[in-house]
Amino acid sequence: MNTSEDITIIETKKIDVNGPIIIEGVPDMGLVGSIAVSHMVLEQNFEEVGYIKSELFPPVMVVHERKVLNPVRIFQKEKFIVILSEIPIDPKVGYILAKRLTEWYKEKGAELIISISGTPIQERIDIEEPEIFGTSNNKAILEKMEESGVKVLEEGFISGFYALILKNSIELNLNSSILLAQCYPSYPDPGAGASVLKVLNKMLNLNIDTKQLIDQAEELKVNYRALMEQTNVSMQSEPKVEVPTMYR
Repeated sequence: MNTSEDITIIETKKIDVNGPIIIEGVPDMGLVGSIAVSHMVLEQNFEEVGYIKSELFPPVMVVHERKVLNPVRIFQKEKFIVILSEIPIDPKVGYILAKRLTEWYKEKGAELIISISGTPIQERIDIEEPEIFGTSNNKAILEKMEESGVKVLEEGFISGFYALILKNSIELNLNSSILLAQCYPSYPDPGAGASVLKVLNKMLNLNIDTKQLIDQAEELKVNYRALMEQTNVSMQSEPKVEVPTMYR
């Protein structure tokens, strides 16, 4: 039986931060999290400080600028720690990975966990600025979300990998939240990623420039096409994240 011990977190550089804020980007709807977090890492010059390995992951390595890299990497800048995955997380593996990650977040004394995802909408092509929905297990964070333009969920459900992160966070008494951007159902959505980053700028007092992300949207859609196809296959075996009509 597989357990969280089958997931190994390697720190290639010592991560010693007091009360870090964790931001997660894992491939799912519209690749919103992957696109947003990848842009954040590049634009803000985050440093790679580790990676996550497991025999439960598919046998894949990625190549960027002639460098061979692990597909699930950890980055840091100041008090921010970023988890970026460039491979879809199989639903069965998701249970184990979510448990190991939240255990690690607890060890690091995380102040806040922010998971970035998308919620599909058929009319996305007619929407110039995607709306951002969100929820959290902390009242103060919910208020901060509203102040930052997030529509806080009143009813509904969250499913998939990030639901496991939220569930485990509650059990470990960690502050956790999820941001959901309106996105294309089956295509990479850089515009949705940009909208989430604008919210993060307000929530966390950041200054992430999203202009390049928007300007390169068409190129990014092509670059992320293969990952989107793999992610769509992976998501067929799990229920989709739904946003209800009720929010604050």
